[in-house]
Amino acid sequence: MLKGLKLAALAVVATSLQPLAADAYTTTRKYHPGHYTVILPTHNWQQKYMDDALRPGMRGIMKRYPWRLLEPTQGNYNFSMIQSDLNWAQAYGMQLIILIEDKSFSWERPNPGYLDSVSPRNQSGGYTMARWHPTVVTRYKALATALGKRFDSHPNFEGIAQQESALTLGSATLNQYGYTPEKYRDALIASFGHALNVMPRSRVFWYQNFFVGNNNYIGAVAAALGPKGLVMAGPDTLPDRDSLVDKSYPYFEQFKDKMHLGIQVEGACYRAPHETSGYSTKYWTMPELFRFARDKLHVDYMFWVRIPKSDPADSYNWHHALPVIEMNPRF
Repeated sequence: MLKGLKLAALAVVATSLQPLAADAYTTTRKYHPGHYTVILPTHNWQQKYMDDALRPGMRGIMKRYPWRLLEPTQGNYNFSMIQSDLNWAQAYGMQLIILIEDKSFSWERPNPGYLDSVSPRNQSGGYTMARWHPTVVTRYKALATALGKRFDSHPNFEGIAQQESALTLGSATLNQYGYTPEKYRDALIASFGHALNVMPRSRVFWYQNFFVGNNNYIGAVAAALGPKGLVMAGPDTLPDRDSLVDKSYPYFEQFKDKMHLGIQVEGACYRAPHETSGYSTKYWTMPELFRFARDKLHVDYMFWVRIPKSDPADSYNWHHALPVIEMNPRF
């Protein structure tokens, strides 16, 4: 059964995902827009979950790799998992985006041990690396350089991604680590700009949602790096969530003709109830979320988190998205 599913997926890649239109912004970079399945950290070491994403209309995989696994000790890198996943991607004609985890939502640290001192505890019970801190910027650049040297030329390596711009850190912690919105803005531009320079054929994906202290700096980062190949994305497709509608989604409209865009559908989206009237269902349906992402956010990439069970039971999950993906391989 699984073998037949893989063959069917490969047939879709061969027929409906033939050479795409040229990238309008940076013609030297890889550009494979479409639907991607996001594999959660708990599944990272089992490629059978990647196999499950070989579905009609699916363009690739986004997989999460905690920074601590990629750099066990300072300057010593272990990319064996990425290489294995790229071998898989190449075998099945899929693209791979690697998301470097520098923020966690549980007790587990995402950072290498030597960066514990610049990775404070956050308000979700996890840890957030101080992205604006000079040490973190320097080490991120070193990691990006090593990744670029190893994988930039690989045709199935679409690029790297960073988690949401929201830090989930209280004001006391921000002050303790010398945060200012200007430092954060400049650090992101420096970090992503360097990554784009050392990966001249690949992409950098940035999940933006909130920017502590000055939300206008989301636009500043996008304006500085969009022309160089940055893909501005977001962690949540929630059409009537006021905070996103006010602070995040306007940037998609502002930059729709200036850079490539993406959005994610995660657990909170599969179970998001309609907060406005006029809908026949309790929750936002998968066709509704897709149309919102395509028509209102103008995205090129859609990232569907592989959550196989509905929670609550009457809501939706990744499997409900599959018919939408199959019917809309391009958008």
